Amino acid sequence: MAGMTAFTSGYTNLTTLRGIHMVVFNAWEQRPRVGRKIFNVHESTQLREHSQTVGGVGTMNVKAEGASIDYDSLNEGHNQTFTHVDYAKGMRATRNMMRDELYGVMDEQATELGHSAHATEETILANHFNNGFDSSYTGPDGIELFSSVHVREDGETYANELTTAADLSKTSLEQATIDFRDIRDGGSKRITVQPKYLLVPPDLQFTAMELTRSTHDPESDSNAINYLSDLGFIPIVWNYLTDTNAWFLITDKADHHMLHYIREDFWTEHIYDFDTKDYKISGMFSMSSGWADPRGIFGSEGA
Repeated sequence: MAGMTAFTSGYTNLTTLRGIHMVVFNAWEQRPRVGRKIFNVHESTQLREHSQTVGGVGTMNVKAEGASIDYDSLNEGHNQTFTHVDYAKGMRATRNMMRDELYGVMDEQATELGHSAHATEETILANHFNNGFDSSYTGPDGIELFSSVHVREDGETYANELTTAADLSKTSLEQATIDFRDIRDGGSKRITVQPKYLLVPPDLQFTAMELTRSTHDPESDSNAINYLSDLGFIPIVWNYLTDTNAWFLITDKADHHMLHYIREDFWTEHIYDFDTKDYKISGMFSMSSGWADPRGIFGSEGA
């Protein structure tokens, strides 16, 4: 008598979907996340996040013997709200495609879903720099990211861009470094931080390398010393920067306030549709980003 074979319903389908799920995640993880290297990344457990700057006190006064100490009050600064946004994309394949395709199309489609999530996050973060000179995209002080009229907490203004926009060169990088060191806090004290990264689009990667890594002046034929190389700038090339002339100086994360809030990290869900016999898989994440304070970031949109 022939034996009866029992099959677990949907087992093969679920195995296939789990395999696709892993392909998606591998694609999500395999490409470098430049944005997360630059931005301060924080987890969020609520609908939105808020930031608030506070002005510092000035330098100390001379205190005469027996005289009272002078007291400063901290000025309230600028508030920014970060409201998280959901991003999602899905893919669907018929059973016929899964059964009959011979060339790994499903794996390629799954890879694209992971790449889509990666590209979405990178694009969102890079757009803060791409739109950084556009007055339509403002921050907590009502000014675009890079401006000569940013407002301090004490009402004074400061610049985090060159007085005259210039292409990346030895002269412009030197001037940006000098200007960077003059940025002050809300109590008019110099913030005494220095740039660590030189951020550029692919079009400027070789110029950036020559300026930061060559011990001799790349713009001179007299064997002059390139003192910029002693400053230790680390060049970062970001494929998602769209302006071929714009370049940026950025401090260490601890000294700037470019923020990336992750409300929900990238995740996928998969299902086998019993009625259509189709395979469906989706990916989703939730985030917000921006800046709480433009100090610590400096830019030039090029000539």
